[in-house]
Amino acid sequence: MQLTINISNEQLFEKILWLLNSFKNDGLEIIENNREKLKPILKTKEEGLDFSSFKVDSFKELDGLEYQKKIRDEW
Repeated sequence: MQLTINISNEQLFEKILWLLNSFKNDGLEIIENNREKLKPILKTKEEGLDFSSFKVDSFKELDGLEYQKKIRDEW
């Protein structure tokens, strides 16, 4: 049997790896331990997404601040 898991939290990764390593004497074999796959996920979360490159024509005439004020006033 084989199990593949993806863990995006590095602390959780360490804990699970420690737990799995304790089963090596019982016949568990860790085929791949690749922390490099984790780094792009963490980097993306730290940087965030930049939506400034997306141009939406239907919002061209809309002032963002005025729209926010209007929505707040409705509450």
